[in-house]
Order: sequence, then C-alpha cells, then structure tokens
Amino acid sequence: MAKREAKAYEVHGHKLVCPICGHDAFWTRRTLLNTPMATFLNFDWANRQATNFVCEECGHILWFAPRKNR
Repeated sequence: MAKREAKAYEVHGHKLVCPICGHDAFWTRRTLLNTPMATFLNFDWANRQATNFVCEECGHILWFAPRKNR
C-alpha cells in the first residue's frame, strides 16, 4: 500500500494545527456520516460525507462536516 502524503492545510483561512501535539502536517480521508434510517434501508451510500484530517505525528483525527447553505 502506498503511503499517503501528509501536508499542511487551511480550513476557512485558519492554519490547521493538531490540538494534541501541535504538528501541522495531515493526510486526509472522507468518512460517511451514517444515519440509522439510511443504514436500515441499506442506503448508506446516500449519506453525507465528512472530511477527516489525520495528524501525521500522533494520529489524532479532526472531523469537518459539510457546511449547510447559508
């Protein structure tokens, strides 16, 4: 398996820094935000996704849900 490249990110104009160890390099992944009804109906694929930033140093995961339209 290829190693994911960690890098620095900004979220809404703020530099992302790990609140646990202070490191500033992360790799990303997407995670489904499952709901009980969608799971019951076997429609998990239709759920929204969150973006996760995983700290390269300590592994702490930061979750960011999609923003609602304003």
